[in-house]
Amino acid sequence: MPSLHRRTILALSCLVAIASPGCGLVDLIDGDPVATVRFFATHAGTYTSDGYPNYGDAQTTRVFYNDTGWQIALSEARITTASVHFVRCEQQKGTAIEMFWGPCPEAFVTTDDLASVPLGAVTVNDGAYCTIDVNFGPYIPPEGADEHIVGGGDWIEGNTLVIRGVARRGEPPMIEEVPFEIVSDASVMAHVDISKLETGLPVRLEKENFARDLTIIKTYDTFFDGLDFTTATPADIEASVLTALERDTKAYDGTFDFD
Repeated sequence: MPSLHRRTILALSCLVAIASPGCGLVDLIDGDPVATVRFFATHAGTYTSDGYPNYGDAQTTRVFYNDTGWQIALSEARITTASVHFVRCEQQKGTAIEMFWGPCPEAFVTTDDLASVPLGAVTVNDGAYCTIDVNFGPYIPPEGADEHIVGGGDWIEGNTLVIRGVARRGEPPMIEEVPFEIVSDASVMAHVDISKLETGLPVRLEKENFARDLTIIKTYDTFFDGLDFTTATPADIEASVLTALERDTKAYDGTFDFD
């Protein structure tokens, strides 16, 4: 974990401050009522009626199966959230949130699933919001800024994702084993639907006394769906991951706090 320098301390102070009444949550002077929304990032498997699956704890390989029967063991996974926009219902373009430390190169394997990473915040007019536009793009640290709170590294800098693992199929002694590594600077946009997030309705901001929290969830156990690793090329695997990010990124009303 990097030391907490000035920019980090300011961002964490903002997280605390905007959770208090009167900090961007009341009407502007003689203006429209506004609310502050804080955004967090996390990762998990596909949610079912039994909840989120347990594929492994922090600092352990994540192990799961794709839909073609391959067992996937992820030893490394980093994906960069480059920017986020909060979009009102019936509008095409949203308001960009302020990313506290710039693009977020979230680490999947070194942290627990559902661990919330602060991304940033935005103050917007009250109303109904239907979409979160999440841009996954290259990790380019802001010039002169402190290292991101989740840490960086030469191998993720300039890239959108870094994924390493092994795919296995079969039983001993006939196990097929295919190592893979994907490093990509391609960008993809996920239009995350929140039109039914709040008890079947859009996220509605109205006379909020405290900041609202929304968490963006990357569903990683669908990254390799449809792939047969005996024939899949690195380009096929990259395309599969990018497609899953676009299709399967979800949102949660609140944060995941198990303390």
